[in-house]
Amino acid sequence: MEIQTRSAACRLALVAAAAASFAMALGLPTAAAAASLAAASPRVLILFVPGRLKPPPPPGAVGAAPQVTAKRTVTEQLAAQSQLSIGLSSSVQGRYLAAQALLDITQGTRISLSSYNPELPPPLLLVPDQRGAYFRGWMELNQRAAEAPAQIEPGLLAGSVAGGAAYVGVNEQSQRDGVVAADRAGRIEQLSIGSAATLAARAQALLGERRLVVATLPAGAASDRELARLLAERSSNELVIVMRSPPLTRRVQLLPIGIAGLGRPGTLTSSTTHLNGVVAGIDLLPTAFDWLGIKIPSAVSGQPVTVVAGRDAEQLLSLKGRLQVVGDRRYTALWALLGGWLILTLVAMLIGDRAGMRWAMRAGALAIFWLPSVLLLTAALEPQLLVEVLIVSLGSISLGIASDRLVRWPRAPALPALVAIGAYIVDLAFGSPLIIRSLIGPNPLFGSRFYGIGNELESALPAILLIGLGALCFGRGRSRQAAAIFAGCGVVLGIALGAAQLGADVGGVMTVAAGFGVAALLMLPGRRSRRMIALVVIAPFAALGLLAAVDLLSGGDSHFTRTVLRADGSGAWWEIFVRRIELAGRGVIRGLMPVATLVAALTVALAVVRRDRLLAPVASDPGWRAGLAGAAAVGVIGALFNDSGPMLLLFAVFIALCGAIYVRGDPLLVDPRAR
Repeated sequence: MEIQTRSAACRLALVAAAAASFAMALGLPTAAAAASLAAASPRVLILFVPGRLKPPPPPGAVGAAPQVTAKRTVTEQLAAQSQLSIGLSSSVQGRYLAAQALLDITQGTRISLSSYNPELPPPLLLVPDQRGAYFRGWMELNQRAAEAPAQIEPGLLAGSVAGGAAYVGVNEQSQRDGVVAADRAGRIEQLSIGSAATLAARAQALLGERRLVVATLPAGAASDRELARLLAERSSNELVIVMRSPPLTRRVQLLPIGIAGLGRPGTLTSSTTHLNGVVAGIDLLPTAFDWLGIKIPSAVSGQPVTVVAGRDAEQLLSLKGRLQVVGDRRYTALWALLGGWLILTLVAMLIGDRAGMRWAMRAGALAIFWLPSVLLLTAALEPQLLVEVLIVSLGSISLGIASDRLVRWPRAPALPALVAIGAYIVDLAFGSPLIIRSLIGPNPLFGSRFYGIGNELESALPAILLIGLGALCFGRGRSRQAAAIFAGCGVVLGIALGAAQLGADVGGVMTVAAGFGVAALLMLPGRRSRRMIALVVIAPFAALGLLAAVDLLSGGDSHFTRTVLRADGSGAWWEIFVRRIELAGRGVIRGLMPVATLVAALTVALAVVRRDRLLAPVASDPGWRAGLAGAAAVGVIGALFNDSGPMLLLFAVFIALCGAIYVRGDPLLVDPRAR
């Protein structure tokens, strides 16, 4: 039964009749005419699908023996509706929470849970009343949002639509999706809870009265039936958004989504993601506002969803499947590589004693430098777990052994460094299709970055290139030409990592500028003047200004361009700065990160103090000194200017440590008399 008593229905009928008579007497439009006018205005219907569904029985199967059929996914269900453009929706930023995924849709903007205080939203209880319904706990929710380091308004979606929103649900099903229909005060203006068979009819009836209606489809086979009815009855002025209801799980989600009304059916995308087939949950609000003709507030960070040609559900499922395993495999593959290096070292020592150990030091360090390139290969192949781990570990070590044999010590790191930088720049130029699928890429599953360069690559690539350039310049001494080589490569890498249409990593530009600025300074002949040191200090900020000019002139539509360069001066810059500092600070104190950060800092300090002994095999060569110092600077400066600061420090210091291990693998150290 629907939530409405018979007496209330009678009273409403009498009031409607009286209003109609009064309107006719005054010559005003009747209720029917008003409903006709309302129906002609743009409307938005947001539908949530509860979960997996069993496919309907094939035609002619009546009376046949029952067959066991596999459940189909919601993506396949949406793809079966030819009117829908299909895609995947990034639900949250960072750690997943179903309640926060729904709230982010109503806000049109999002931050990670760790930026809230308290992190978790309060429990929300839907309470029906005579006007509709309200959520108990919304006041605490607003207070939580007000204290967050960003301009966040839960309920902005329904609260900005004249007359509010309606919610349509099914008896004995969860009504938590009704959060999307709540306004800023947590109110739902109209509520209809009834049977599964009447959901489509009830939703269509409410669309005649409300410009925004949210509904949760029935579970099971009835979902297909009601969805097909709603799509068949969709008028040209009606936008229908169908989305998987955020499941109650801790695993990060990419939710299937389909939209009817945005033109010819195809694949969904948006300026938030720049990734065909993937949009963000916060894009639903600006999409609805754009359809309804409502001005999108400046605080909204989501972007309207658009459609590109092509419609392939299998490709979406393949992308989703790959992104879901990247996080779990990342450190498994790294530990496998380190374990392979250890085994190689032990075997080499058994066979060749000290000479074998030095050889294994060089080969293993070079394997780490080859790792980013190998990860692009596995991203293209998308193999099973065991195969990928074997390719990463054995492939990297094999390339390390081969490059040590082909290139004389101590110049071998130049080969994997140049190959990696070239491969990543080419992939960035094509929209980073392999980077986002690689184990070291910015996993779109976590909703922070959907293309370009992530935090790991932001420190790893500059550190590898710096060490490679240092090896390439071995024996050439300090000169303006050598300094120009470091500076020029830094400019190229900085543009590749930071430009909106390539890497779109603003922090990476400052990191690259700092690391290559230090290296170029160390390669200049003569004494370093205060002016030169000052130029290195301001280099990251100058690089940021250059990036801003490049993005504005090239029409880059990145997060940096929208939120910083086009900020309205209402404190957006300060909010971004505070949020990044808070995230970096919380990252330092999480888990074992305090110990790891301290170890990394002490490693850098020890290397600086003992630099002459460390670089004794290369006689403190200026090129190697500049490369290692620049790599350390990448980690230190990156930690200060990035919201994942400790992670950048660890990666850069690890790369620099591998460079030092390679140097200490000097074959002549086996017999000092040979030198």
